[in-house]
Amino acid sequence: MSASSTRTPGSSDPEGVAGVLAWGLRLAASLLLLAMMIVTFVDVVGRYVFNAPLAGAYELTEVLLALVVFIGLPIVTFRREHVTVDLVTSRLPSVLRRGLAVLAGVVMLLVLAVLAWRLGLLAVDFTDYGDTTVNLKIPLGPVAAVMAVLAAMSALAALLALFRR
Repeated sequence: MSASSTRTPGSSDPEGVAGVLAWGLRLAASLLLLAMMIVTFVDVVGRYVFNAPLAGAYELTEVLLALVVFIGLPIVTFRREHVTVDLVTSRLPSVLRRGLAVLAGVVMLLVLAVLAWRLGLLAVDFTDYGDTTVNLKIPLGPVAAVMAVLAAMSALAALLALFRR
C-alpha cells in the first residue's frame, strides 16, 4: 500500500519550507516512537528474563510519549486529520455543516493557542525551579518548551486550515 492511498480526501502535505518541516516532524516522531519501543522491549526482557528492569523506563516512556503526541499535532492539524464523529452532522444541510466546521476550527485554534501559552509559562516555571523527573533527572523545562512550540505550530496550522476551507 502506498502512502498516497492512505490519505484522507482533501488532505495535503504542505509545500516548500512547511513541507520540509512536516517531513522533519514525521521523522522525529518516528525516531522517538522507535526509541519508546526499544525502551519498552529492553525493560520487559530485562524484567522477565533477567529479573532486572530498565531503570527509569517509565519516566523515559512518559517523556517520549508526550513528545510524540505533540510532534504529530501540527501535521494532523494542518492536514485536517483529527478524529471526527459525524453521526449527527452528516444529516445537516451543507451550509450548517460548513458553519459548524468553521466554528470547530476557530475553537481548535483558540484551544491550541491557550495550550501553547500555558505550556510556555509552565516551561519557564519548570526551568526556574529546576524541575526534573524523579529517577533520571530529565529536565522538564526544555520538554515543556518543545511542547509549547509544537502547540504554537499546531495553532498556526489550525489558522492556515481555516483559510484553506
